[in-house]
Amino acid sequence: MRYEVRFAGSGGQGIVVAGLILARAGMSEGHHVVHSQNYGPETRGGNSVSEVMFSDAEIDYPRAVALDMLVALSQRACDENLRDMKADGIAIVDSDLVRKVLWGRVVRTPLQRKAAARFQDQRFANVIALGVLVSFCPWISLRHLRQAVREAFPAELAGPNLLAFQEGLRSGRRLRKTVTFEEMEGATEV
Repeated sequence: MRYEVRFAGSGGQGIVVAGLILARAGMSEGHHVVHSQNYGPETRGGNSVSEVMFSDAEIDYPRAVALDMLVALSQRACDENLRDMKADGIAIVDSDLVRKVLWGRVVRTPLQRKAAARFQDQRFANVIALGVLVSFCPWISLRHLRQAVREAFPAELAGPNLLAFQEGLRSGRRLRKTVTFEEMEGATEV
């Protein structure tokens, strides 16, 4: 069994950091884990992708081929990565930045707006996204993901990032109870 997650967005959104944190949590769970990343030469604004593959057996191919989950933090990221989704895959999108989603199984939440409102810094959106993700990802436990967030940052940044994770977790739990997925794929706009 294999489970594939892709974070996609623009440079500067913490896409690679989110993937590394998720991979660390997967290793703590005892899964076989592979993390890969791809980003443009631009520090800010270029395309950025971070993939995490979990398996209960050795992973023989280190790239995602059929996504179970996509976390898209820009319209371009969503448009370019939906084609790699499994039929029952879930897309988590920043609802302010991703307006049109050609997919039926979508979780929408304003990640950057929440980060700016709560922490006065949009860069916390990636960790808020991890909090949302844990409510929909059967391969990762809350305990291991929270620990991975704690270990990923120096002491002075661990506290604010754990608060951001909790913010995402609250949103994810609320969304898990209320979101209904369309039965068929289709274009949806906000």
